[in-house]
Amino acid sequence: MRKRIYPLILLFCTLAFADRVVIDTSMAASTSNDSREFEDRGSFGPYVEFNNIKMKNGEYSYKVNGRKHDISIDNTYIYGASGSLPLTEWFDIYLMAGYQYLGISHKPRNIDAAYRDLEDWDDFFEAPFDSSDIEGRHEIHTALFQLGFDFALPLVMNYKHQFMIKLYAFGGAVFGKTFFADDTKFTSPAIYGYAYGAGLRTAWHGFFLSGGFRNNHEYFHTYFERKTGELRENDEFMLDYTTYFQPYVSLGITLF
Repeated sequence: MRKRIYPLILLFCTLAFADRVVIDTSMAASTSNDSREFEDRGSFGPYVEFNNIKMKNGEYSYKVNGRKHDISIDNTYIYGASGSLPLTEWFDIYLMAGYQYLGISHKPRNIDAAYRDLEDWDDFFEAPFDSSDIEGRHEIHTALFQLGFDFALPLVMNYKHQFMIKLYAFGGAVFGKTFFADDTKFTSPAIYGYAYGAGLRTAWHGFFLSGGFRNNHEYFHTYFERKTGELRENDEFMLDYTTYFQPYVSLGITLF
């Protein structure tokens, strides 16, 4: 009888303890990551575009009191920040916000006649323009924004080393605002345009580096706040230009 009781007690104890056992798999072989890919993430960081505006790649119309002027332009690079938000491994949304300075020197094609116009105005009443409007230099600060899409081709997406390389092409809209720092009669206009180009983007853990070449087209058109004649087109400044194959670079961190 005892021989039967002892095995039954041992069996019940074993069953009671079995539901409390947790199997330790920490020492088991890890699952292979060869089939997994690097997950592209949103990123943000400083941006520099080595932009150079050339007069041969643009058109302009600059007139004061109906007289045409010649202009020359110098500019700084575009400094700012950019970010991207991947929607899929081959499609991203990007945004750039930047600052650029434009220095525009202007001079009438017939300078003697322009100054005679100013004297004729002064003989009767105060002129709606002065010598700085006839000949001088505009100091223009611009705030630029670009919003568009990236179409990417992943070349390397290594999950194990958290490393990625993408080749991408992009296109988007450009918009912004000008701020004339000099004492000019022109109002500060908005900027419109577009940009497109291609680049290479690499990411390693929480850092990314992006660079390439882009083409920018920008346009603005403004007039005197107070007309000098019947037509406001007698006092206008229109600038329409394109910059080709401008190199850019962006370095930053991933956001999540």
